[in-house]
Amino acid sequence: MTHKSLHQLLRVASHLLDQAATEIRASDLDPVPQNIQRIGRALIEVLEVQRKLYAEVPELQPKTLAASAREDDASRLFTQFTIEALALEDAGDTDAAREKFTQFIGLSPSYPHREIARAEIRRLS
Repeated sequence: MTHKSLHQLLRVASHLLDQAATEIRASDLDPVPQNIQRIGRALIEVLEVQRKLYAEVPELQPKTLAASAREDDASRLFTQFTIEALALEDAGDTDAAREKFTQFIGLSPSYPHREIARAEIRRLS
């Protein structure tokens, strides 16, 4: 398998996961929030593989998705903290998961990422 074919498969996978989340909302597949969260976790993993692929082969990164170095750093930091917070939540430690998102808010220069973290804190409260 080539890097280009992997790139294409990952793009299809992320698109399908996004569509699946939309369908879950539309079909009211209970429990909707948890099912969307599961899809979101899978999407985070696909995006992380894409990020690593683009770091190795930058010409594959779609130009419309190209981020500045600062945005890329903020996204990487957000991904790291989110994965850690989700693991804490899965282990039943929602207090620690909220604290992980709170730590992220204190570190991140990215307003959109901080807002997502705030929404996660509210969800976990």
